[in-house]
Amino acid sequence: MNYMLPAAKQLFLEVNPLQNEPTTARAQMEEEFFSSVRLSNGVFKTTSTQRLGDVNKTLMALFQKLGVAPKTFMDVAVSSGISTIEWFESLQQAGLKPSMTATDLTMTAYLVRLFSWCNVLVDKEGFPLQYDCCGFALRTWSPKRYYVLGDWFLTVLYRTLYRRFGQRLGLLKRLTSLQGNPPPVDDPVIKARVQLVTWRLRDNNDIELLDDDITQPTPPQLRGRFEVVRAANILNRDYFSIPQLREAVRNLRSRLAGPGAFLIIVCTEEPGSNHGTVFRLGPAGSFDVLTRVGRGSEIEDIVLSI
Repeated sequence: MNYMLPAAKQLFLEVNPLQNEPTTARAQMEEEFFSSVRLSNGVFKTTSTQRLGDVNKTLMALFQKLGVAPKTFMDVAVSSGISTIEWFESLQQAGLKPSMTATDLTMTAYLVRLFSWCNVLVDKEGFPLQYDCCGFALRTWSPKRYYVLGDWFLTVLYRTLYRRFGQRLGLLKRLTSLQGNPPPVDDPVIKARVQLVTWRLRDNNDIELLDDDITQPTPPQLRGRFEVVRAANILNRDYFSIPQLREAVRNLRSRLAGPGAFLIIVCTEEPGSNHGTVFRLGPAGSFDVLTRVGRGSEIEDIVLSI
């Protein structure tokens, strides 16, 4: 039920709210929260544990075979960040000293106060992600199976309240003015900025967290920075057209440090079934295939044509 969900305020703002909880309890609370968050594009912000374990092992074996020890890594479209922290830890366990940047289309969110008894978690554009009213967390969407339980009624009620009072409070204008930065401490409406990833990622000082859209031109601060870039469960023909995929690959190429850098593109079809390709950038700016996981990436032909 909706009212059993962990609230964003509890997970992100309370001082060490889970420090006395065992790791399994923390993971369960985060999984319940992220699986309930549906973004403006309809995608859910959740990732299962050990989803890309075989991909991590393949990559480490390749590094050892080539005798390389990359230091700068980028993981794009990280969702809740579970796979990112697992990748980071696997690199450390292999003796590397990674500096990593993790990005997502919706990395930054804000906690908005409509009333003393009602908070709303929203993205940077004001799209609602969770309602927290009288201490009960509610989805901003309602599965059909909950209609008979009255869940749909509550969802519509708080959606209406959010729209009406958000307009009165000038919420969208306030969010736009922040440009992803934290709100002033005395802001009466926007109470806090949060980063929508697992606590294991937020608490790691060696991992940079950024909002990012890989279909848009690469920001100057990301150009030519990374020896390894991974795009997992994002670049596929179901999400994007072929021209969009080509543009996204070009944007990822611009983030690579130069010839010899690695690009990993992989998709998970079902638990334990990953299919991807490890590419290496050549001197002329084109990619070569180094190795594959499963059947390889479904967009391998697009990458090789660039």
